[in-house]
Amino acid sequence: MRVPASWVSWGLTLACLCATVPWRVAHANELQQATYDGTLGPQRIGLILNVAGQQVAPSRYYYFRHLTDIPLTGEWRNNTFILHEQGATMTLHFVGNGSEDGKALDFDNSVGLEGSWSNGKITLPVKLQGGGLFTASPVGHWYQSITDETDDVFEARTEGFCAAVAKGDSALAARYVHFPLRVNHGPDKHVQIRDAKQLAAQWKQIFTPAYVARFADASPHSMAIVQGNAMLGSGLAFFSDKGLEVLNVP
Repeated sequence: MRVPASWVSWGLTLACLCATVPWRVAHANELQQATYDGTLGPQRIGLILNVAGQQVAPSRYYYFRHLTDIPLTGEWRNNTFILHEQGATMTLHFVGNGSEDGKALDFDNSVGLEGSWSNGKITLPVKLQGGGLFTASPVGHWYQSITDETDDVFEARTEGFCAAVAKGDSALAARYVHFPLRVNHGPDKHVQIRDAKQLAAQWKQIFTPAYVARFADASPHSMAIVQGNAMLGSGLAFFSDKGLEVLNVP
């Protein structure tokens, strides 16, 4: 599936595009999940928080530097989440942006979670952005709407492409591309890259140092799903089950 430039705008509203079942109308016992990203101390992390009704279900988080899920269990008390991993605990609460008009913060009207992580010896601040609560994906099949492949298999292609970008290796990158590749230059201009040879010829024009740096800062793990494709970062690139479909160049 091709991703039209018209809805790959530079101000993607992920909560709207990715939503399947809003929290406020979900069945009380249905497993729901919210996704967040931010920092734990100096480290970038992602958090997948699962809940069923007012109970925390098994959840997970990961560090961007190694993308390995760390299991979490926990409780939800007075709008505070107490999440336990082996040897440490995160305590998090909703944060708003001031527009909630005195209403209690929840998954719908908050803009993230904040709190702390502690292993009993070290305490570090946690600041996360995200929100919304949607139908949970089966374990190991985050991309079930795109492919029957396991997450590891699907994400290996994205990781491979990101590694090729970091190395500046156009030939290696081409292995992970579904040609023709659409390259959007802003909202109004795009080109089609027909094959690996053309990709190599235009590589330096596309992958500027600033653009490469944005790839290095993005996480190819538990990516948002937008219109049937997995989105890297905030719209940097889109992947189908066949490989990279679209690049968005600032």
